Amino acid sequence: MSSKFLLNLAIHTSGIGFLISLLSEILLLMLIVYKSRDSFGYYKNLMIVYNVVLIMYSIATSNANLAAHSTETSYVLFRMYNGPNRTIGPLLILQFCTMYVTMLIILSVHFIYRYVAVFYHRMLWIFSKFYLALWVLGSFTLGLFLISLKYFFLGEFDYFTDELREVFKNNYNLTMDQVIYNGPIYYICDDKGECTKPLGVWLTMLALCSCFVICLGVMGYFGTRCFYRLSQIKTELSEHTRKMQKQLLFALVIQAGIPIVIMYTPTALLLVSPIVGISFGAYSNIAVSMVAVYPPIDQLAIIWIIRDYRNAIKSK
Repeated sequence: MSSKFLLNLAIHTSGIGFLISLLSEILLLMLIVYKSRDSFGYYKNLMIVYNVVLIMYSIATSNANLAAHSTETSYVLFRMYNGPNRTIGPLLILQFCTMYVTMLIILSVHFIYRYVAVFYHRMLWIFSKFYLALWVLGSFTLGLFLISLKYFFLGEFDYFTDELREVFKNNYNLTMDQVIYNGPIYYICDDKGECTKPLGVWLTMLALCSCFVICLGVMGYFGTRCFYRLSQIKTELSEHTRKMQKQLLFALVIQAGIPIVIMYTPTALLLVSPIVGISFGAYSNIAVSMVAVYPPIDQLAIIWIIRDYRNAIKSK
């Protein structure tokens, strides 16, 4: 596949994915509001919050209209420059990145909720409306802080632009005046082949990768604990309660598994590969395309797994 084709794939997938995502997200939001049982408790509000964040993520993805490229020393997200101000343009890229990180953090909060529901049921008040607002505000603030580091340390710099100039010309027939980009350059090498590591870039990527690892660790740990706990106490619960808990846990595992496979694993590979001198080039745009189509896949999976939502669709 040509680089130009891969670039167009990423750009057009963003627009098509947005329309499908918006429809599926509105559908799931209506099902959560009108078809969730009272026994869902505070979890219903958490599901509503996550779905609203997904809607914001889809809007940010459409606005950013991103493509990507990796070299042996760097990885960038970029978009076509349409004016009027190059200092404002990168904010659209960072808006997408903020919602991307916030979505991951709130997803890990789901697993914390499920753990509290199974092990410390009386503590569920920490997810009541006021405290849920604090969870959401904390998640968004952390996401915004991490992405602000990208703005200051992974933005457009002259030495990075010079390095990318030939890359963009050869692959996409674009000049650097036609694009806006953001991303890490791990090594700055001179004509003699001697390379330095920009400290700000490495610290920023350490912070971002630490967030990813911690969130995935939270999901893995609490999800595993809940699964084994439900297996042990199945005789102590009513058949209805046990089925509902397993259904919600299974939905949560699917809800986490889909983005891990479709979004976070490809992104992690693209971020880490330049560290070891591996370049995916224009094929990085395949990962961007997968990021754009993730929301509807996730929403439709949840609708099918949760019986009340599935039955509501079937009845119509």
